[in-house]
This record gives sequence, structure tokens and C-alpha cells, in this order.
Amino acid sequence: MSGQTLTDRIAAAQYSVTGSAVARAVCKATTHEVMGPKKKHLDYLIQATNETNVNIPQMADTLFERATNSSWVVVFKALVTTHHLMVHGNERFIQYLASRNTLFNLSNFLDKSGSHGYDMSTFIRRYSRYLNEKAFSYRQMAFDFARVK
Repeated sequence: MSGQTLTDRIAAAQYSVTGSAVARAVCKATTHEVMGPKKKHLDYLIQATNETNVNIPQMADTLFERATNSSWVVVFKALVTTHHLMVHGNERFIQYLASRNTLFNLSNFLDKSGSHGYDMSTFIRRYSRYLNEKAFSYRQMAFDFARVK
């Protein structure tokens, strides 16, 4: 499975038509390609968290929507992108995540598409629990100790 799938291209085109550049970047960062999210898309999203006119809840909701996909690749990339924004994005992003009761409800995630999907499902469930805990600890402490220089 190499290159973007037709589904990925159609989704990116839909976001382009609706004028949501942030949603398009999220879609491009979370494609079905078995590789990490591209740096240019992550950098764009980090820059977007620093802009005052960007809707952070909409950005987060687009990431949560991508995390409901049945493919472990898309879900994993959504988690990686969210984690990257929590660490490197504007603090408004993690503040919004901390204000939500639940982020990722992936405790029952299982990709049945193949043996690799079964293997990665365990890791995805663990990674989503980690991100949920990270947001919860930020809510409790109002501080992210990982961001301290």
C-alpha cells in the first residue's frame, strides 16, 4: 500500500472545496500511507495553532474524527499528529483538549484487516490512553511538565 488512496484524495479535495485549509492539512497528515505524517503538514498545523483566527476546537474535532477510522494507519497518524500538536503547538491546543471530558475512546479499537492491524491495535489503544492521561494531567495541574525547557 503505497501512495495516497482514492479515499484520501477525495477527502482532501472536499476540505479544499469547503475552504478549510486546517482540515485539509489534518486529512493530508493522516493518510492511509504506511509512513509518519509529513513534516510540512505537521509544521502547517503547528503554525495554525499559533494563529488567532484558527478554530482550535474544529481542528481537534477533525483529528478526533480521523481517529474513528477503521484503519490502524489513519488512527495511529491521528494520534501522532495530536501528540505532536500537544507538545509543539500553541498551549491553546492542549488547553482545549484538557477542557474535554474524553479525547479518544479507543479502548475497543481493533483493525481486522490483517495480522499487522491486529498487532498495531494493542499499541493504538495504549497510545490513546497515554494521550488521554496527558490531557487529564494538564487539566489537573494547568501545566505541562514536558514543555519545560
